[in-house]
Amino acid sequence: MASASVAWVRVLLVSALRDEALHLAEWVAHHRAAGVTDFLLFSNDCSDGTDAMLKALAPMGVVHLRNLPPQGKSLQWNALREAWHHPLRKSADWVLCIDSDEFVNLRAPLGSLADLVAACGDADAIALPWRLFGHAGQARQSTQLTTEVFTRAAPAGCDYPVGGRQFKTLFRAHGPFRQIGVHRPKLKKDAQAVWTDGSGARMPVGFAQAEQRINLYGLAEASALVQLNHYSVRSAESFMLKRARGLPNRRSKEIGLTYWVERNFNTVEDTSIARMLPDTRILLDQIMALPGMAGLQNEAGVHHRTQFAELMRQTDEIKLYGRLLLMATATPLAPDTVAGLVRLYQVSHG
Repeated sequence: MASASVAWVRVLLVSALRDEALHLAEWVAHHRAAGVTDFLLFSNDCSDGTDAMLKALAPMGVVHLRNLPPQGKSLQWNALREAWHHPLRKSADWVLCIDSDEFVNLRAPLGSLADLVAACGDADAIALPWRLFGHAGQARQSTQLTTEVFTRAAPAGCDYPVGGRQFKTLFRAHGPFRQIGVHRPKLKKDAQAVWTDGSGARMPVGFAQAEQRINLYGLAEASALVQLNHYSVRSAESFMLKRARGLPNRRSKEIGLTYWVERNFNTVEDTSIARMLPDTRILLDQIMALPGMAGLQNEAGVHHRTQFAELMRQTDEIKLYGRLLLMATATPLAPDTVAGLVRLYQVSHG
């Protein structure tokens, strides 16, 4: 994938991981190919070899830190606070904080995140709009690449649930910000930031100042330059394993049928990320040639299959797995229905 002729940009990707070894190599390869120069990846309580894999990935620009928050503190927020003060953040030009089920999807003719930065001009922050991808009818885990297998997604204009209009942010490491956030960076006191959307258009000042806002509801859909493919469910089997390990920022939140219904959209086919696959494959081959990586990948597969088999010996887990298969896809709601639900929600919250 040819890249435009732009100045070299140092991009740091920050994330917190737990038992993500099965898809980690692909995720790192994809984002390395997309122009991420450095990875600052935190792990905790891994049982599938993620820790060992992160160490093996050091030649690909991966720095691995154990995430050891004080008792009772959030794992993800602890990692983000440490990342902000880390030398890699201080030496970066831009920072991207995403999870391992999120893949940056650059639109043609962009070939790298540096191209995206150049296309967005004087932006301090670029909103990367989510697009929810469903399980594409997959019951069991696959050894194929995520971006190849899961090509069914929510349609354009899918405003409900509002989580489908959320975003993550690529932002200047030395811009008007004081901290990395899960969805958006935290502003310095009395500072102002220039935001652009996924099409490179300037966003409203009100949005830029609304630090707690983490969705794009009510704004025009904009992904002419970039979208963030969010594979939050993958296969039904993968979902069961995700449920078992919990969410990095809200370990107490239940991952059940509601979570599945609100994210498992298979309405339209979206293969736009396929143009990035050739470069990803080149990097993935290099990663798998690193000492120990192939063995760690195989061991991760065995671990996840064993874990799923253990879950399938528990009655409640079997019932949920069956219900996931019954609930084959979520159905997007009509715009007037969404508007009615939003009004009811607003009234209920005063």
